[in-house]
Amino acid sequence: MAASPGVVRPISGRITNEAFYRAVVAAGKAPSAYNTQPWRWRVSNGVLDLFADHARMVDLGEPDRRLATIGCGAALHHARLTLAARGWRVTVTRRPDDADPDHLARLHIDGAAPVSPDTADLARAIALRHTDPRPVTGDPIEPEDLDTIRAAFEAQHVRLGVLRPDQVLGLTVATGRADNTEPVDAQWHAELALWTGGDRIAGAADGLPLPIAHGEHDRAATFAVLHGPRDQDLDWLHAGEALSAGSLVATGMGVSVLPFSAPIEHAGARELLRRAIPEFGCPYLMLRLGRHATATAAPRSTRLTAAETMKRPGQDAAVPGPAES
Repeated sequence: MAASPGVVRPISGRITNEAFYRAVVAAGKAPSAYNTQPWRWRVSNGVLDLFADHARMVDLGEPDRRLATIGCGAALHHARLTLAARGWRVTVTRRPDDADPDHLARLHIDGAAPVSPDTADLARAIALRHTDPRPVTGDPIEPEDLDTIRAAFEAQHVRLGVLRPDQVLGLTVATGRADNTEPVDAQWHAELALWTGGDRIAGAADGLPLPIAHGEHDRAATFAVLHGPRDQDLDWLHAGEALSAGSLVATGMGVSVLPFSAPIEHAGARELLRRAIPEFGCPYLMLRLGRHATATAAPRSTRLTAAETMKRPGQDAAVPGPAES
């Protein structure tokens, strides 16, 4: 006997598990600090659960676990997007268990859903996205393209603050004045040298010397800060989702996104960043965006508008709560 109109047939466990498997495989391509992939997935009772796996970052000395949570957020967005692109309507519950802070999200497949060409294009960008640390030598990002990329980041409950040249210089001076001796700080100083392309900033106290970077500099790059008003684990999770969404949209436009975790890896560095750029509130990550001269930009037909960036793939049920591959 045929099913009555409007009756939703249950989804078999085999089909659900296959969909979750595809989502987990795609999530493995998400960016994470030092490519540690600090997440763990579990399928049980028809749901897919995401847990932070802090043991993978134990050698990094991260007491507040923000970088691990940001990485998990990127993996979560990759999984959400993959399920949506395969024709599934998904409910996502963040922080589903207050008693387990490592339990970051739960995904439940509610049923079939139509797939737009833009969603499919964005999911295909997962296989194309990669981190490119080379200096940016291509043309600057056009304002309209930057607006589209910014909208993709900001659709995930965070803000993207684009740094003005004077803010880049101010951050460089502030960092150079700090008494930092950690290896990560030395790497950060070297990166700032690429940003500024010089060894001295006029007006710096006591003729502050800055690291010299030889060769090509990031003159055509755009530098930005992912930030928000709060600094809790749910905010870091959203920051990771934003990193995924913005990077995938940028990839479709031939733009490279290079995250920098050094400015937020310890409290002193975050405070330095807050003082140098106070209008950005709580910083989650710094980013370099740009085009490489040897890269081929994507055809205009594949570039996504702000409305097409999968603002919230699936039906989300948010639970209230507080260098890379």
